[in-house]
Amino acid sequence: MARLRLLATVKVDRETSLRPGAVIEVKDPDDADAASLVARGFARWLKAGDEAGEEGLPPDRIIAAIGRLDPANPRHFKAGKPELKALGELLGVDVTADQRDRAWAALQG
Repeated sequence: MARLRLLATVKVDRETSLRPGAVIEVKDPDDADAASLVARGFARWLKAGDEAGEEGLPPDRIIAAIGRLDPANPRHFKAGKPELKALGELLGVDVTADQRDRAWAALQG
């Protein structure tokens, strides 16, 4: 069994798309479709020990995305914190509240 992390949005079928950051289990590491995704730069193989979860999103990317949000826009900030949906849209991957809170705390000093 091998794993791929998507680096781009991949349309699976008419109603399903996988977003960047998603991890896919591949039964056969020689799978032609998986190899094609990697060859075209849409995915990368995860090695043993690589973080498979979204915790692998670097905090500096979240901090940079927070800097692009408008504090006066209620869709960007609510209750004094950046909105998860707005961050996810900027980053192309879902951001957890814990990830946002750690990045926000780092910005606050």
